[in-house]
Amino acid sequence: MKKNIIRIALFATFLALRVFGSAQDASPKALKHFNSGLKKQQNQDWYGASEDFQQALQENSSFGEGWFHLAQVTYETGDYGLCLTYLDNAEKYAKSRTDILILRGMTLISCGELDKAEKIFNDILKEYPNNVEARFGLAELNLYQGTYDGAENLYLDALKRQSTNRKALLSLAILASETGKNDAAEKYIKQALKYHSSDEEVHYLASYLSARRADFKEAERRARSAVQIKTDYTPAYIMLASILYAQKRYDETEDICDYLIKRNRNQISAWYLKGLSHYKQNDLQGAFDTWTMALSIDENDEILRCSLELAMQNLLSLEDEKRATWAQFHVNKAREYAKLFQGEQARYEYQRALRIDPNNVQARIEFAELIKKIGLNELYLNQLNFIKENIKDEQNISESEKRNRTHMNDTIEAYTSLMKNSLAARWNVEPFYLDKTRWNIGIYYTKSNVQLLHADSEDIAALMAKESFSGVAVTSVAVQNSPVSGYGEAFKIARKNKQDYFVIMKFEESQREVFLDAVIYNGRNGTETKRFTLFRTGNDRFASVLRSFRRNVLNILPVRGKILARSGNEILLDIGRSEGVVKGAVLDVVKSGTVRTTDQGPGVVFDQKSYLGQILVDEVGEEISSGTLTQRSFYDRVNLGDEVLIKSIPDSEKQNSSSILDTNPTADENGSLIKERLTAQDLGLIRTPAFLDLIRHID
Repeated sequence: MKKNIIRIALFATFLALRVFGSAQDASPKALKHFNSGLKKQQNQDWYGASEDFQQALQENSSFGEGWFHLAQVTYETGDYGLCLTYLDNAEKYAKSRTDILILRGMTLISCGELDKAEKIFNDILKEYPNNVEARFGLAELNLYQGTYDGAENLYLDALKRQSTNRKALLSLAILASETGKNDAAEKYIKQALKYHSSDEEVHYLASYLSARRADFKEAERRARSAVQIKTDYTPAYIMLASILYAQKRYDETEDICDYLIKRNRNQISAWYLKGLSHYKQNDLQGAFDTWTMALSIDENDEILRCSLELAMQNLLSLEDEKRATWAQFHVNKAREYAKLFQGEQARYEYQRALRIDPNNVQARIEFAELIKKIGLNELYLNQLNFIKENIKDEQNISESEKRNRTHMNDTIEAYTSLMKNSLAARWNVEPFYLDKTRWNIGIYYTKSNVQLLHADSEDIAALMAKESFSGVAVTSVAVQNSPVSGYGEAFKIARKNKQDYFVIMKFEESQREVFLDAVIYNGRNGTETKRFTLFRTGNDRFASVLRSFRRNVLNILPVRGKILARSGNEILLDIGRSEGVVKGAVLDVVKSGTVRTTDQGPGVVFDQKSYLGQILVDEVGEEISSGTLTQRSFYDRVNLGDEVLIKSIPDSEKQNSSSILDTNPTADENGSLIKERLTAQDLGLIRTPAFLDLIRHID
């Protein structure tokens, strides 16, 4: 909704007068609110415009144009269900309007009701064959479904009817750029600049496309042109600041951010970029303070919060009281998830809280209680013992705290007594002090030259992906702290570091969704093992996509254990129920150091000369298990430290996976999942391309 201010104001005033002239009880006050809303809508102040339009409708509830514009700004805020309601009201008082039908079709696309949207656009074209807006709707539908060629043809079809159409030219330029057709993208953007040289959005998108090609000089020139045409055009200022940041001109970036913050203190993008500029100049305290202020404005900006938490690791000592403040956000999140019985999400948030503030007693107690609910009593006791050993011995504590400590000590004593005859006690093993590291994994990422929402979001996503593995005892995960050029560079580094697998990830985001594409490769020979595409929408989407990334990596890793001890043919192993081992499971025994990843696909292989026998598991603890060995040959070749792999588990136990922690590998030796999980596709979710947001907002 970005047109020339004077032109839209004059037209809207005329239109409003015409509509009010035919409506009963028209009032100048309602007209005043309506025109005020139009100006705010032009400046993309969606919430302010919504308030004005609602005030106008309070004066005249039969004002169809008011309902339509209220629907437009509600669409922009992403409240699509409410938008449809407003459109219903608009159609009551402004019948036979194709623009209302077009917006309804666009909204239905956003709601995932693609068939209904397609019918609306096709019906319009039957009656009005030259209607370009309906073609734009069908093009967006094609983009939503990933049919880029179909969308391109529809935009070209629109150009045949209106050769200078601004939206068609800009949409084609963006689409061509995203599909690697850089020459075509440059041709379309030049045409748009030729025909619409006084339009600020054309210069803004030209700046974006130049920045994508790393032509920062041209990108800066176009961004400055946009703000000269429209001095309060915030997206162009953010783009200019991002371009300066990409060129390491941090002081200039801060100047623009300060200007934006002065104009609008709630401009989170400016706060974020300012904090990044401090961080890049090694001003960690400045970055920390800036991001702290930003999160006081919007505590739900996940990437900004992650930036602060990563900076905190290098800035604050483990004893700093500020850590407890920042950990509390995750504790509160965990409590919300726990109320909804969402165990994996709650555990992840508690782990984040304890990563930030390891000495947080309350968070650790609540985490321990959550662990107990899934039947992992040994881990529960381990957490309580950790708290007891690290709790401060204070002289003056409250009576309630004394009672809490007494209760905890009684609980520790009771659980310790219950576990006197446990598998660990009988074999005299401390399960939680075992070195279970089996997999060496590298994370690498590619990077775009410019991001519209969060600069360096790829860096942050990669670092947070590594952080998500901090509670995974069996993996050693390293992240490359700078982007790689591609597969060749990543493979070279991974092989040099003797990594079992390496992951190349690509991260993108739109206003309402995050996208993470990843390919897992064999670190030994570079063959592709698995690729997956993740996307999330709604609240906590960044954390959700990180959890899903971790899960997808763990899903290809076979559970690997070692022989800890033996008594005759009775063998003690360092894997247990938390890794998916159950009574009746059959494990292959392999000579230590001879297990390797398969040449292609997930799973592991070993030379038959290294195969020593099988173990039938007959007793399972949480972290260890025991079973009976059947040797392959007459000679006893099985030694302590030899490896075991899950060959099979009983069919009756395959669905009983409630105690398998989401921080453990979940595959057998062939790479097949021990437990199945739902994917976004299983739930009927459809990924939309990140650049669709850009095209949607072109008027």
